[in-house]
Amino acid sequence: MKFELPTWQLKGETCAYCSDGELIFSVCPVCKIVILICGECGTAYEIEHKKKGKEVGDITGATLCHNCGNAFQHKFTSATSDEIQALGFAPEEYQ
Repeated sequence: MKFELPTWQLKGETCAYCSDGELIFSVCPVCKIVILICGECGTAYEIEHKKKGKEVGDITGATLCHNCGNAFQHKFTSATSDEIQALGFAPEEYQ
């Protein structure tokens, strides 16, 4: 049996590109940076001051991690609640 981590989304913000998708906390498997990836269209964003920051690519192509350049964004995994809280988020700021 395979278990999958839950996905956590940033409350109160949606994707600037598609205007509809929830922003999912995702982590680079190499450098462990946490970014937001739209669950609808796959657009990726930095996290700045606990909000959606600038666009840093998408998961549809060969976009590499903007921080380390060593992992494709489509290989990012769901961030854990511990990783999210380490960024300063309180549990009521994500779901």
